[in-house]
Amino acid sequence: MQLSFRAVRSAWPCMIACAAIATSTLPAHAVITLDADFDHGSLQSFSTAGSTVNLAGRDNFYGSNQWRWVYFKASGVNGVNPNFKISTNFAGGSGAIANHNFRYSLDNENWVPFDNHGISGGSFQFSNNNAFAQDDVWIAHSIPYSYGRVADQVAQYKLSPFVSPTISSDANLVIGQSPGGVDDLGRTIAPRDMWGFKLTDNAVPSAGKTQVVLTSGLHANEVLGNHTLEGTIDFLLSNDPRATELRKTTEFFVYPLLNPDGRFAGNNRATIQNPNQDPNCCWSPTASSNWQNKPDLKVSGEAMMADLQTATGGEAEYFIDYHSTISNLADPDDFMFLHPEKGHTADPFWTNFLKETSTVFSLQSTSTGPTSANFGEIELGAAFDATFETAFHPTRGVDYYEELGKDVGVAFFKALARIKADVNADGFVGIGDLNVILANWNTNVAIGDIDQGDIAGSGDGFIGIEDLNIVLGSWNTGTPPPSIESLIPEPTTLSLLTLGTLATLRRQRR
Repeated sequence: MQLSFRAVRSAWPCMIACAAIATSTLPAHAVITLDADFDHGSLQSFSTAGSTVNLAGRDNFYGSNQWRWVYFKASGVNGVNPNFKISTNFAGGSGAIANHNFRYSLDNENWVPFDNHGISGGSFQFSNNNAFAQDDVWIAHSIPYSYGRVADQVAQYKLSPFVSPTISSDANLVIGQSPGGVDDLGRTIAPRDMWGFKLTDNAVPSAGKTQVVLTSGLHANEVLGNHTLEGTIDFLLSNDPRATELRKTTEFFVYPLLNPDGRFAGNNRATIQNPNQDPNCCWSPTASSNWQNKPDLKVSGEAMMADLQTATGGEAEYFIDYHSTISNLADPDDFMFLHPEKGHTADPFWTNFLKETSTVFSLQSTSTGPTSANFGEIELGAAFDATFETAFHPTRGVDYYEELGKDVGVAFFKALARIKADVNADGFVGIGDLNVILANWNTNVAIGDIDQGDIAGSGDGFIGIEDLNIVLGSWNTGTPPPSIESLIPEPTTLSLLTLGTLATLRRQRR
């Protein structure tokens, strides 16, 4: 049978997909139901042909019946092993879907790739080798990140002593509400909270701190951006000594979900009020055709401008908008759209980020329109503005993206909060840094390579007594690692021990 979910709307006003499928491989009493009427769920229609379930994804942005986000619950599947099929008319091209792999979850929390996937007979197909062992299973095109998950995370962030409201947000970190509306399936989407908050060590005065703006969730289906942002925030709020030091020098202004209506409704990309327009082309407070009929973007944009105006007179140093993408490469990498001509690729954050991860590269940004990144530069004064695209890959789980987000935080630590003598970049000057100096003693390294110990004022590319003295002179500064011994030798004691070792080493220079 062929069932359009629009057809069931009169009987179930809020249903996207809840219908019975009887397959020839099921016992006579077995019935499968599909349901996508929940937060972030998305499915247009389905039909069956024997043991195959044919899916139709929604097209509410791309045109020509292209889809990019599918997320539904299948019930009645205990002991059943269906084969799912969906059109290769994927936004981004069939090449982008060829290496993809749908995920399933038994608890709507932990996601596992299907065993089999690929293009066959003109459609993309996926299945498992064995039947499901429980009645309800959730299935998604990627690893979901619902509006509710953002709300839950913000509620947890609010409990941290390092998180506080901005001038635009209330005690619950709410900066306003989305406009809501009616989606392409005829459902009423109620207005929802939007959030913004400041993350820093409030015990340290704001004067002299660097301001960083982090955003995500602009494109409704780009869920990996939120997983990556969560990894960044988790690091920033942790007791990692590097995070502790970073909070002393930096204020992070975070706006975690710029398109809450689209995310809740399971949109491909767009907002509910403007289903045929890319919301990443509307970030201009002066153009009437942009913000005036896009209240959700206006809420976030005006909050950012007000928050930065209060903090620094309107200037941010960094602006990063976390997105995600599907690549047609067999082993896709993640990338940032940057402006090398503006010095982005030489920025300390970027150079340190490249040292933290081997999967990220830069692409030349050619956009001159009102994108979120250009808003960061033009309206917030950011010297470094970037769109961060995290790529899906079948072998990558949530932990990959959260670790990548942590790498962003570590790179900011190295760029903005690293003590000069902290050679091993752990947030503390101690025995680890001394060991690096001794391991490289009397050797030539790249000039200014702090990771190898070249920290002398001249940056001479030689590891010697000047570098050692800087470490000893800064001894015990920073935040000790949680596992460090309570008794830490004083610099004078260490000097005597160290000099005994160094006396046997012959000083060499180029």
